[in-house]
Amino acid sequence: MSLVHAPKQSRSADTQEKLLVALEALLAERFFESITIRDLAERAGVASGTIYRRFKDKEALLPVLYERYDARLAEWAKTFWYDFDLDAEPSARARVRHIVAKHLDFYDVERPILRTVYLYTRLRGELSLEDIDERRQRHYSEMIEPIISAVATDTAIELDEHRVKIFLLILISSVNERSLFGDLKPARTLQMDDQAFTEELTTALYAYLCASR
Repeated sequence: MSLVHAPKQSRSADTQEKLLVALEALLAERFFESITIRDLAERAGVASGTIYRRFKDKEALLPVLYERYDARLAEWAKTFWYDFDLDAEPSARARVRHIVAKHLDFYDVERPILRTVYLYTRLRGELSLEDIDERRQRHYSEMIEPIISAVATDTAIELDEHRVKIFLLILISSVNERSLFGDLKPARTLQMDDQAFTEELTTALYAYLCASR
């Protein structure tokens, strides 16, 4: 699915922003499948015809919404370590805990969009954003670098590309289950608060990173 071109006129851009804000609010209340164009128009305060003049159907809004989320993700990644004193907390475990806690917080905030995109892409295929894979790799390379250097200092282990990728896969998959589908099994059976989840996932990830071959 290709992206809709960005609106050139300020009035059109304002309308699009209203639609995206309205869609995010509705997604916080219910699943995408149950949202109608009429629901969206009423929440945004525009006519249904206004939506159809720009978007073929409600699915055409998803790439634009995802692009909006991608911009927020980029900003979050850029400031990822700003609230963490790397000099005062040199240990790998403390840094692993930081990346777990930050992901949990971010996914909780972005839950409506992330759950929608997760389900949509698994049923219908990827939402195409230009150079998204390259951007994601760059963001995560920057995020994880302080952990890689701390592991090398703590244990003299040089992490290879495969271990770093599995670390990120375990992290993201675990937080996905917890934040996006915590009301469903298997996450529902955990019966674990956020603090306990953070500590246990930190322990598991740290042990994996520091395990000898």
